[in-house]
Formats: sequence, C-alpha cells, structure tokens
Amino acid sequence: MSTSSRNAEKFVVRLPDGMRDKINQVARKNHRSMNSEIIKRLERTLSEDATGILNVEYLEQLSKRCKELEASLEGLQNEPTVALLKRTLEQVTRRCEELEARAPGTQLKIAARG
Repeated sequence: MSTSSRNAEKFVVRLPDGMRDKINQVARKNHRSMNSEIIKRLERTLSEDATGILNVEYLEQLSKRCKELEASLEGLQNEPTVALLKRTLEQVTRRCEELEARAPGTQLKIAARG
C-alpha cells in the first residue's frame, strides 16, 4: 500500500530522550528511513496483538489437553511404561499438530528424549 507523502496522514509524536537516535540506528541497519522503520514496527505490533489472542486460545486448549492426558495416564498405570509413553506421545503430537493448524505461525516443539 503505497501512499505519497502529500496524501499520507501526518501525526506528530513526542519521543523520549534518546529514542530518535535508537530508531535512526535501527532504521539505517535495516536500510529504511526512520518513518518506514516506525511504520513497519507499528504494523508488526498490531499484527502481534491479533495473533496474541490466538496464542492465548491455543495455550488454553493445550493446557486442557494436558490435563486430559494426565487423567488418562492415571487410569493406565497398569500398562507397560514404554508402550504407554509411546501412545501418549503420539496423542500429544497429533493434538499439537491440530492446534498448530488452527494458529498459523505458532509452533510447539516436541523434543523426544532418549
């Protein structure tokens, strides 16, 4: 979305001491103008706010599933441990994949321990 500077809305912002220099340094490092750097960062935080809502829902679902799996483990204490752990890991992995599909950009890493 390209807008000429004549048609763009303008808004004066008062920056705390030192912030202008920090923005300038980061903008130069990223090969952007200060204005472009500020816009990029505002767009990112607004997007992250929307994604954060999905992440909270994702974590709530994950927490609920962990509690369900813990209850399942308590009921299966008589089974051989290795078989039980393999089945539980498969269930957790499947559920995480389902949740990741619902919240793009969010990944849950599952590390297998030997």
